Amino acid sequence: MAMNEEDLRIISMDNIIKSFRYWPRIIRLLWNTDWKKLIAIMSLNLLQGISPVIILILTKDLINSITYSWTKGFNVILRAFILLAVFTIISQLIGLALSYIESLFKVLLTNRINRLIMEKSVSLSLKDFENSDVQDALKLAQNEAGHRPYQIMQQMMSLISGIVTLISAASMLIIFRWWMAFILLIIPFTSFYSFLRIGQLDFLIQYNRIPKMRKAWYYSFLMTNDKNFKEVKLYQLGKYLVKCYNNLFRGFYKEDRSIAKKRLKAGIVFQLINMVVNVTMMLVVIRAAFVREIEIGTVVAFTQAITMTQSNSQSLISGILSLCQHNLFLKQLFIFLDLKVNKCHKVNRDITRIETIEFKNVSFKYPDNSKYALHNVSFKIKSGETMAIVGRNGSGKTTLMKLLTQLYDDFEGDIFINGVSIRSFDQEDLRNHMAVVFQDFVQYELSMRLNIGFGNVNRIYHSDELLDAVRSAGIDSLVEELPKGLDTQIGRLFEHGCQLSGGQWQRVAIARAFMRKADVYILDEPSSMLDPESELQVFEKFRELINKNIGIFISHRYTSIKYADHILLLDEGKVIEHGKHNELMKNNGMYSYLYNMQLAAYSSNDKEDEVYGMVSGNR
Repeated sequence: MAMNEEDLRIISMDNIIKSFRYWPRIIRLLWNTDWKKLIAIMSLNLLQGISPVIILILTKDLINSITYSWTKGFNVILRAFILLAVFTIISQLIGLALSYIESLFKVLLTNRINRLIMEKSVSLSLKDFENSDVQDALKLAQNEAGHRPYQIMQQMMSLISGIVTLISAASMLIIFRWWMAFILLIIPFTSFYSFLRIGQLDFLIQYNRIPKMRKAWYYSFLMTNDKNFKEVKLYQLGKYLVKCYNNLFRGFYKEDRSIAKKRLKAGIVFQLINMVVNVTMMLVVIRAAFVREIEIGTVVAFTQAITMTQSNSQSLISGILSLCQHNLFLKQLFIFLDLKVNKCHKVNRDITRIETIEFKNVSFKYPDNSKYALHNVSFKIKSGETMAIVGRNGSGKTTLMKLLTQLYDDFEGDIFINGVSIRSFDQEDLRNHMAVVFQDFVQYELSMRLNIGFGNVNRIYHSDELLDAVRSAGIDSLVEELPKGLDTQIGRLFEHGCQLSGGQWQRVAIARAFMRKADVYILDEPSSMLDPESELQVFEKFRELINKNIGIFISHRYTSIKYADHILLLDEGKVIEHGKHNELMKNNGMYSYLYNMQLAAYSSNDKEDEVYGMVSGNR
């Protein structure tokens, strides 16, 4: 993803101009956010653009009226003063109204874009989410979502307002000396290329910084997340992680300082040029007043018009440059939102119930990996049956579950649901019939109700069904002891939260799966955090729940899976053995070897516990 200096051609003037093609989408985004507020903002910006020139003209009339009042009376001054005062108040009210509406619009716009990013994230596949380039694009989109689109809108509105002011102020000078207006309009354009180049370099730095920014965030996360605290504290990692974070920050600061210096040098040069031009113009106006070509009030008006024309022409150039830079950043937001979502070809087939699952010669490789994670895997399971999948770490057990749940869909061979290719079904519909507890299950720092209810979001407030799932997972006593029962906050991230042990969190995840009322239940290492007694209870409940459904579970504890209808032993992605426990034990193969080895280890531990108990008793 990184660019270098040569890649600045990618953000050349031609490509910057092309980036304005996103404006229709930006305007559509703004319009769909709240079209009434958008129209109000545009109208008020136009009024705000003409206000300074009107105030300038009224100020000129007020000063000139002093001379007129010597022959026509004080009423001339009073009338001019009242007009100026009233319009000044109106101008202030326009500014306040604009600020109020813009603040509300910004909140709505930020919320809308964040929602678009979240919706896009949900639509991506696991393959996309595990891609570092996609993660960089997501991070850049998130970084810019909160302010960049709003800044573009503000810049667009400021340009409209500035152009109106500029034309009005320049018109006054054209009447006096046309060449003065021409010079004041041209001078700022001489700085355009220099500041454009600085903007390009700034974008280059920010673009290349994204992977490092993600790493800086991760260092911060490691030190501020409660789940990491124990290990960070125990291994005394704090100073090292802070050092790593500071090293990245120093690199960011050095880059930012370099850009700031370039802006400062360019700014000094062009400000000096502007000052010389400004002073020269002022002398021309003062000279005209000295020879009585213009009145004193007109002197004030022209000097203000010079300042206004100069500042607005500078603001116009600055605004265009800012828009160019904003466009480059916003382009990254649209790149993320436009990421292609791979959708499987769907046949009009509805799943009423999953009766059978069959893998036929299924093979799969992870992206950028030449080795097969699964190779020619075949098996079949039907309703009312359970299957245990065992094997060493890295043998492909969890990968198999990812394919069945369609988290990855680019596999070889085929998977059949009720005799029909899994590719023929809508993925969301298919997943509605499955309940899964992954090994790396989520610990939602929310209420117990939501932790379990997420298994079936449409039934979150059906407490009787939640309690059934709680009983099935064997955590009914835990829920009863919580201060607010199902509505108790779980975890320590938010106030009044109750922390759970690892085993309790895992049972909550199992309850979430039981809440699903699915046709297929998949438990990936459901007992990794459970003691033997709790493990036995979970598997007993699991077998009761399966009944007429399909049950698949992955486990390293061979003693827990001996009663499964099918046992599938994987090794290096291949099915090595397949059958019932007794059959596999008679074969005296790898399954028998691993089972006996684990049984011997348990027996040894039991003897050690017995000896320890005797010694403890003698004490």
